[in-house]
Amino acid sequence: MRCIMFRILPTRFAVIIHLIFPIITVLAQEFQFQPEINSIPVIIDGKSLSSPFAGGLSLAHLTLVDIDNDGDMDLFSGEEDGDLTFFRNTGTAGAPTFAFETEKFVSIGSGFRSAPAFADLNGDGYFDLFVGEYSGDINFFHNTGSTNNPIFLLESENLISIFIGSEAAPSLADIDNDNDYDLFVGERDGYINFFRNTGTAVFPVLILESENLDSINVGLENCPALTDIDDDNDLDLFMGELDGNINFFRNTGTAENPTFTLETENFGAIDVARRSRPFFADIDSDQDLDLLVGDHDGNINFYRNGGSAAIPSFTLAAKNLVSEIILDMGLFSNAAFVDIDDDGDMDLFVGVENGNMNFYRNTGTSAAAKLTLETESLISVPERCTPIFADIDDDGDFDFFSGEQKGNIHFFRNNGSAVSPIFVQETNSFFSINVGSQSTPALADIDNDGDLDLFIGEREGNINFYSNTGTAANPIFTLETESFAAIDVGLFSTPAFTDIDHDGDLDLFIGENLGNINFFRNTGTSTNPLFALETENFALLDTGYESAPCFVDIDGDGDDDLFAGEFDGGLYFDRNVSPTSVASRTTPQSPSFKLYQNFPNPFNPATTIQYQLAGSSHIMLKIYNLAGQEIITLIDEFQPAGEHEITWQPKGLSNGLYFYKMQSGTFSEIKKLILQK
Repeated sequence: MRCIMFRILPTRFAVIIHLIFPIITVLAQEFQFQPEINSIPVIIDGKSLSSPFAGGLSLAHLTLVDIDNDGDMDLFSGEEDGDLTFFRNTGTAGAPTFAFETEKFVSIGSGFRSAPAFADLNGDGYFDLFVGEYSGDINFFHNTGSTNNPIFLLESENLISIFIGSEAAPSLADIDNDNDYDLFVGERDGYINFFRNTGTAVFPVLILESENLDSINVGLENCPALTDIDDDNDLDLFMGELDGNINFFRNTGTAENPTFTLETENFGAIDVARRSRPFFADIDSDQDLDLLVGDHDGNINFYRNGGSAAIPSFTLAAKNLVSEIILDMGLFSNAAFVDIDDDGDMDLFVGVENGNMNFYRNTGTSAAAKLTLETESLISVPERCTPIFADIDDDGDFDFFSGEQKGNIHFFRNNGSAVSPIFVQETNSFFSINVGSQSTPALADIDNDGDLDLFIGEREGNINFYSNTGTAANPIFTLETESFAAIDVGLFSTPAFTDIDHDGDLDLFIGENLGNINFFRNTGTSTNPLFALETENFALLDTGYESAPCFVDIDGDGDDDLFAGEFDGGLYFDRNVSPTSVASRTTPQSPSFKLYQNFPNPFNPATTIQYQLAGSSHIMLKIYNLAGQEIITLIDEFQPAGEHEITWQPKGLSNGLYFYKMQSGTFSEIKKLILQK
């Protein structure tokens, strides 16, 4: 017989976790990125999400508890990556309104598939926290705070000290009506492990009585929930499982001596497709139990009880209870920004696991974006859409590419225009390229020759490099290496290029399986790049699993901001608040004529050119193409001494290399700029 006894450890041995939302500003000498969850409006079905860039949910394992003792139920969701997301109820007991507070309420270290449960285990009047995880362990956090201000101390990473199998899903209930909590643990193989509390409500002693309670098995990945569903003063048993149904076992015994009898394997005809995680609570304070069911995709399905406490009747009231809070598009989100309608601002496209591409039109401006959902399936590929856009045929509009689960690249040519695109699929195997699985393409002019080269991340963590041996209008992609720069980030590499340091060449960022973003600085030149790893955790951003970076100047301030897709299907947004490198280089020790490198470079849709005049003088600033033909005169006027700048947003030009020339008196200088669509 195995038993588990509890004692309270001194504080010096515990990890203290306070109930606060950490406000993080990443500080570095050169780059500063600030996470923001609600500074850019996201509109879906006419409603603005309250915290769109807080990340998504996956494998939602739910529990509700009045964590702050204000008389209403707050919401917690365990996740695939081990996080525990907390939504505070800012409404009332009868009319709940949930607000995102943090996705890291507690940490279970290296664990994943967190399964939370709250109960006052030691009878002190405060809720303690139990978190099961994939390894089979149950993490126990003792609440040493108060009812209004809980403080959770990690007291044990393995509460029961017994291996019960993987994917531990704890549930606590007084099953024998002796006024203390007993422990039930679901697990991967479908059984229920039952630990009876033979101690007291204050000094619990949990003894394993059965590894297969009442010989119940629902298949795989069971998730138990106990509640009095028929108001007869004993606890009934519900079990979620891998196939998405809910199994209902009625207690035909008594409160002291329960007997669980299967009534249905499909309670309420509820089927959430995959991995059902049920939890019962009176969410609307009408004296009967409502039902919430988490699922594999991270939805929180809400079924309102329209019957009574004794005769419940459940009706789906919301497919996802938090759909007006966070932007959650399923699983495996990959973002791409492009000015798809040629109106001068950047629109958002997000590919997801089911192969669809979500389209959010920017109905704001280039400086104040407002992203409005137009469709969840603009374009579809077989599975795991990873979108990018580029003018691959040099005709002045954007074409579309997508990687996918099986390693191919799908190509859709834009047969419309820059203002009104029409995407027509030409091939599901672009240049017969296949990288094995999980292809994630990126296009960039890595050698500054005026055409786009192709890079493809893949499952094994390498970067495949195909140089463009053709032209900007007629590309020919030739494999140069399956391991570009000998880079290997582990698993699921997702590359992105941008000139993050404004030095005129492209730097490389790679997302990966563990949710970090690897930063490789280009220490070479725009024509002969040399990439050096600077950090495996750029901006200290951790998305949980499978980060997918995307850089875009979303606020029109001349530097690239960071968006990151993730396994959970949401997006993170980190604003670039770095001190501009231009400012440091435009503070001369003595007056002189200077022409600075444009930024950003490469650019789309606009770039800024700064220059310095030693004295009042006439200045000419012109743009030329590769053939030396003048494209436009930007400035032709008399200007005073000092610092000046101008922003150029070309219209109707193809991507490629251009030159800008400044002339003032005897001073003349020429620099390169790259338009990359």
